[in-house]
Amino acid sequence: MNKRTVRKTIASVIAATLAVTASVPVFAESEENTSSEIRQVTDAAGNVVEVPADISKIAVTPLPWSSVIFAIDGTSERMTSVNPGAMTAYTGHFFEKLDSHYGELDTSNIGKDFSINMEALASDGVQACVIWDYQTDEAKQLSDIGITPVMVKNETVEELQESFRAIGELLGKEERAQEFIDLYGETYDEIKSYQDQVAEAEKPKVLYLRNSELKLQGNDNFIKEAMEMAGADNVAADASDISMEEILEINPDIIFLSWFDGFTPDDLYENRIDGQDWSTVNAVINKKVYKTPLGIYRWDAPGVETPLMMKWLAAMIQPEIFADIDMKHEVTDYFQDYFEYSVTDEDYAQIMCDAENTNSVK
Repeated sequence: MNKRTVRKTIASVIAATLAVTASVPVFAESEENTSSEIRQVTDAAGNVVEVPADISKIAVTPLPWSSVIFAIDGTSERMTSVNPGAMTAYTGHFFEKLDSHYGELDTSNIGKDFSINMEALASDGVQACVIWDYQTDEAKQLSDIGITPVMVKNETVEELQESFRAIGELLGKEERAQEFIDLYGETYDEIKSYQDQVAEAEKPKVLYLRNSELKLQGNDNFIKEAMEMAGADNVAADASDISMEEILEINPDIIFLSWFDGFTPDDLYENRIDGQDWSTVNAVINKKVYKTPLGIYRWDAPGVETPLMMKWLAAMIQPEIFADIDMKHEVTDYFQDYFEYSVTDEDYAQIMCDAENTNSVK
C-alpha cells in the first residue's frame, strides 16, 4: 500500500467522522447531486459561503492557487480564468506535460495585480472566485453580482492547510485536499525534528531575490519560515527590497533567484545586469547562486509543492545536517504518489532547473 493510499484511507475515516458530528449539513461528493443542491465552504478567513454542489466554473485570482486547484481536482477543467502570471509559470515548463487544457484558460479577466474584471466573470457564468484574504472590497463586489468569493492565505503552514481545506470543500474533494494537508504537516514536523542541530550550526547568509531590480522573495509568506527552519541567516528577512550597496555590505553566502523573473545565475556570475557589480560577493565567487525549481508552479511561492521546497532549501542551506534528503527520490516519489506520473531524468532536470544552474556548485 503506497503513501497516497494510506493517506486516503485515513482521510476517509476523518471525513466520515466529521460528517456525523458537524453542526451544519455537509453535502458529500455524490452522483446524486443536482444543480439545485449547494455546498457550504468555510474559507481561510473564516467566512462561511455557499457554492453549487456541482460547481463547474471557477476563477482564480492568486497566482499559485490555480495549480493548487489542479492538484486537488486532478484537472483544470473547472477553471475558467487564471492570473496571467500563473500562465507564465505553465508555458514552456513541466506543468504542460501534466495538463494540456490549462494552457487554454482565459488570462484576460484577472490582472497581474490581482484585479478582477467583474463584468466579464459574470458574463462567463463564473460561480466562485478564489481571492486573497485581504481582498475584502472585491469579495463584496463578487457577492453583489452572484459570484461566491473564497478567500485563501499563505503566511504560515496553518494558514496554508486551512486554505487547502477550503479549496477541498469548494471542489467537493475534501479527502484529496487532506492528502496535501497531511503532507504539509509531515514535512513540517520532519524538518522541525532537526532544529536542535540547526540551532547549533553556523548559518550561511542567504539572499532570496525576486527579480533583477532587487526585490526580495518569500518574506511575506511561508517561505520565510521555511528558510529559517532550513538553517538560513535570512539577511533581509524584514525587507521587501534591497540595494546593491546593502548586498555588498552583507556579502551573502548563498543567493536564490526566483522564477518571477527570467534572470539566471550566469547573469550574476558574468555581471550582465546594468548598474550592478556582483564580482566581490561570496555567493558569486563560490558559485552558490541558484535558480529555484519550477514544477507544477514556482517553488518560490507556497503551493502544493512547498513540502518539496522545504526539503530543497534544507538540503541547499545545511547539506551536512540534512544529508539524508535525496531530492531526486523526493521529487520522483511525490509525482508518483500524488499524480501517478513517472518523472523521467529529463523531467527532473527541467523541474530542478539544471540548465540554468549549470555553472553553480551542485
